[in-house]
Amino acid sequence: MILMKPLRYTRHAKNRMRLHRISEFEVESAINHPDFIEPSQEGRLNAWLRCSERYLRVTYKEESEGILIITAVKKKKGWEVI
Repeated sequence: MILMKPLRYTRHAKNRMRLHRISEFEVESAINHPDFIEPSQEGRLNAWLRCSERYLRVTYKEESEGILIITAVKKKKGWEVI
């Protein structure tokens, strides 16, 4: 997926990015070149990207005017394929 639409961030996403030290570049990378994408609740998607020792999960929703970033966190464990 190549990012065509502008990104908008919720206040929650900005706070989580600060807390987990996640840059906007990392969020864009996860959306543009995810290692794995899974559906989330309410029409959202989770984009996963391996970042060194951790996994970055970006939850977002595609809208007509752009992509809304709901949250972003770094986790010790990544996605699970069942």
